[in-house]
Amino acid sequence: MILPQQYMVPYAISNAIALSLLIVAFKWPNVSRWGIAITYLWAAPFNSWIALTNPEQYQGFAELALVPWYCEFIEGPFGENATAFLLLIALGQAVIFITMALGGKYLRVGVIGNCIFLSAIAPLGVGSAFPFSIIVSIASIIVLLKLKPKNPAQ
Repeated sequence: MILPQQYMVPYAISNAIALSLLIVAFKWPNVSRWGIAITYLWAAPFNSWIALTNPEQYQGFAELALVPWYCEFIEGPFGENATAFLLLIALGQAVIFITMALGGKYLRVGVIGNCIFLSAIAPLGVGSAFPFSIIVSIASIIVLLKLKPKNPAQ
């Protein structure tokens, strides 16, 4: 995986945030939960805005994909329907934010959504700041395990 010059700073910042969320998850799981939630609070409106103003911007991620079929998907179906795909992604991100923010009985849904979403973007490689997706998925699972109610009746 070659890191293009223009992605170096965002890549480093993203992975520093991911590592921070992972480390914090062990001692302060609610802080990590909110960090993950806030990431989606930012991502959902950002992707909605891109979907409505400049959806073709995401076509550049095709060249960063780690697997050929992902590149083909971005250049084909995704590219042909970028606005719709991006709005669906943003909706999913909003649901992840809400469920992570609510916590409690909704936390499991947020963690599952987080892990599915991050697994789906992992093949973008540098375009998804890989291994950000793996690190944050692990952090969210730790959050879920640490915040699991002691009494199942709760």
